Amino acid sequence: MIGGRDGAVAEAATSAGPPEAPAPGGALSHLASRLRRNTTLLTGFGFLAAFVGVSVAAVVHFGGALDTPPSDPALVIGTAAPSGPTLAHPFGTDPGLGVDILSSLWRATPNDLVLVGSILLIASVVGLLLGAWAGLVGGWIDLVALAAADLLVGVPPFFLAVVLFLGVGPLYPTSDALPIFVLLFAFVLWPYYARPVRAVAQRTAAQPYVESARAAGADTEQVLFRHILPNSLYPVLAQLPIDVFNVFFVLSVYPYVGCFSPQLIQPIAITPYPTYPEYGALLGYGACFGWQPIAAVDAWWSYVFPAAVILAFGLMVVLLCDGLERHFGFIARR
Repeated sequence: MIGGRDGAVAEAATSAGPPEAPAPGGALSHLASRLRRNTTLLTGFGFLAAFVGVSVAAVVHFGGALDTPPSDPALVIGTAAPSGPTLAHPFGTDPGLGVDILSSLWRATPNDLVLVGSILLIASVVGLLLGAWAGLVGGWIDLVALAAADLLVGVPPFFLAVVLFLGVGPLYPTSDALPIFVLLFAFVLWPYYARPVRAVAQRTAAQPYVESARAAGADTEQVLFRHILPNSLYPVLAQLPIDVFNVFFVLSVYPYVGCFSPQLIQPIAITPYPTYPEYGALLGYGACFGWQPIAAVDAWWSYVFPAAVILAFGLMVVLLCDGLERHFGFIARR
């Protein structure tokens, strides 16, 4: 039975009907006109262009040293006081890792674009295709897909991903930790796309225009790609911003917990080594080594700047998804 949020998503998306015809003047002019009016999408593309530009600059500037930021041993062993924002270190230095925070964030940008982008792309595409196919054809495919999805969503994704990651840890070298993490997290997240997409597919398949297409001779694949998938994008776009912060939550909270209380909890190493440039790890280690209850000795810069960059990354995804919803007409048709 479909109800609650899944049912609401299905009702919103399937009320759209077939796509609108382009306005007079050609498809390109119609597309350009819609994009000019969609300031949300344009702002999201601006954020994306900035992150991509910073990533390209980092790869060109650092080259083979991209993943190995220099570390100050005096800061690591605690014989030197951490440096706050200065002209030499605009974002300060990390008091535990001994790295320049601005340089590490710069180096981390291409890594996080690939890391987070790969997780979201794999999970959303698998969930979209599997959910749409199951909802359209029904039968045992629908039964198996729904059972697998219900089984996985019964455990919080940030917990299940780490349990699986630790479970297969002895089977791979440390250098392969991030690719394994990407695959496992995508495996954990795909049901959150498949379940609402399945609901949309079931309702869309019963629409009169779909029945007309079938009567005109359209096969299952044609119905899937012409009618089901276009109407199923809305639940995918609604879920993507949530999963961005799910991923960064795992990447930051487990290094923090393991670092803050190593006697109670063994540190969980998701990145190959602590100084590996990655937004979540920089936030976790920065909060662990930098946060102090006494403001005079609190190295606030070690966790505020990484958190700000993560928020900007999440805002980019929110703007892109909301803008795409508006572009495809889901908002106007609800």
